[in-house]
Amino acid sequence: MNLRIKPSRIILFLILIILVAIPLILDALLETRFSRYISWLESGITVGGAKITIINIFYLIIFFVFITFTSRILRETLQKRVLPRTHLETGARASIVNIVIYSFWIFAVFIGINLLGINLSSLTFIGGALGIGIGFGLQNIVNNFISGIILLFDTSIQVGDMVQLGTDRGTVTRINIRTTIVQTFDNASMIIPNSEMLSNMVTNWSFKDPKVRLQVNVGVAYGSDVRLVRKTLEGILEDIPEILNEPAPRVDFTDFGDSALIFTIRFWIPSPDFWLSIPTELRFRIDEEFRKNNIEIAFPQRDIHIRSVSGLEKILKEEELRK
Repeated sequence: MNLRIKPSRIILFLILIILVAIPLILDALLETRFSRYISWLESGITVGGAKITIINIFYLIIFFVFITFTSRILRETLQKRVLPRTHLETGARASIVNIVIYSFWIFAVFIGINLLGINLSSLTFIGGALGIGIGFGLQNIVNNFISGIILLFDTSIQVGDMVQLGTDRGTVTRINIRTTIVQTFDNASMIIPNSEMLSNMVTNWSFKDPKVRLQVNVGVAYGSDVRLVRKTLEGILEDIPEILNEPAPRVDFTDFGDSALIFTIRFWIPSPDFWLSIPTELRFRIDEEFRKNNIEIAFPQRDIHIRSVSGLEKILKEEELRK
């Protein structure tokens, strides 16, 4: 596997190594003069029975800069080199990347605590304080954090799925540890807390099978040849390649409306990506073919029935007198 690492990152990595090595080199070369400096660096404060020194803090900062650098390389390697060679779906790949990165950082935090010289058993009092904090004001943060972990392992909602929340529809672009990002058709980013993705009803149009069934209604004028209408609509469906043949589309004569004979066209598209384009193309084709076959698309009409002719003549005479 050929990994290409930017030269700037290699230089940064070398600088970090040099910064860590300088104190050790100086200590070896200038043992007498440097001893006072080392003793000052080793002075610190005691927290929970552990001594935290300035040099430990310095090493901790260098360590986390190194971890940040390494996590970026790890993420890019998984996203661009390793996972694309597998047969996993886009959502599964994104979940694997997030799980690996979060696990990597949790492991790094434990190492960082050890670098400070703090024994994990001495942090029990901090755990108690966190428990009180969660009880008073951190419930939502912890709830979203745990919900994010559940979403990463759950396959019901994944990156790349088209979802609907209420009247809003969009594509899941990212599942973070606290929020889920949904990109709408208007190119707006909906930032949704993970807890709401689990507690509220979410319609996933891409779950298991990406095929979606749509329907388009069209009304023709009374007196139209309904057999010709049906045949014309079926021909239009056969001419649009994005409409699936299996399951087969249907043209149903569904109702006698107030001003029109209602036909309902039901058809399947291969994925939600064609949600808007195919119905639009279908309506254009219907208008063109109906014009060619002299089929009138109905519009609202009202019939006026005059029961008394004498009454109408009286009204007309009154209008003439006013003029």
